[in-house]
Amino acid sequence: MATIWITYAWADNQYGDVDFVAQELEQAGLQVRLDRWNISAGRRLWSQIENFITSPGQSDAWLMVATNNSLSSEPCKEEYAYALDRALGVRGQSYPVIALFLGPVDQNLIPAGIRTRLYVSITDPDWKERIVAAAEGRPHQIQRQQIQPFHIHIHQNQPGTKPVAIEVRPRAGVWAPFIAAVPMFEKENIDPNIMIGPRDVPTNTGILVNCGEETSPDGKMWVMTSGNQATPTESYYIWCKSVPSTLVFGVNGRAPQYTVNLGGG
Repeated sequence: MATIWITYAWADNQYGDVDFVAQELEQAGLQVRLDRWNISAGRRLWSQIENFITSPGQSDAWLMVATNNSLSSEPCKEEYAYALDRALGVRGQSYPVIALFLGPVDQNLIPAGIRTRLYVSITDPDWKERIVAAAEGRPHQIQRQQIQPFHIHIHQNQPGTKPVAIEVRPRAGVWAPFIAAVPMFEKENIDPNIMIGPRDVPTNTGILVNCGEETSPDGKMWVMTSGNQATPTESYYIWCKSVPSTLVFGVNGRAPQYTVNLGGG
């Protein structure tokens, strides 16, 4: 079992945040040792960590719980740089030195020696696996999220009588002719219409070719069609008074077509 030392400021554990980190890493398979130190007390960082960071029998990795407050301190940054240099000098370049941020990272505050090595934000859903893998000396095994072949984004609070613009476009390829449909029983309240425009720029005016609106053959959906091409750089915008419960979109009459539950209605 790999052992990791955690160095942190006491103030950062006021509400048990560091204890939580230790708990989660232990449950993930690491032996955790905590080094308690307090920046505000004026104690020198290196004197506290020299033994366990330089001795192979004491640790397999060193984790610093870093905060924007601590890293904005010039003495603290100097201590980090010195400790990093000594750790890598004694243990070698392969010794894992990791910084864990308990919130969003201000890139300008990260010392150069850390920027070129591993630093992790606790907002990263894979933060535990990244740390455990580094301590165990193996590649991390991150579960990649399945990316849909389409982009969809709801633009809220748009000006005009229809404040909702639902943007859809393919990530690759072309959708033509285009189709969008909403549940028929929501049509009157939603009052939808479609328009094409540049990606990420909600557009409600323009020219559509070969366009039309009708009820689906089974009577369940209100269907809007157009001959303009949707591409990775040209989106369709479904303008609505409110968000529908379900949206169907894609190529009219053939695949691909997609059905997305939007939770409105």
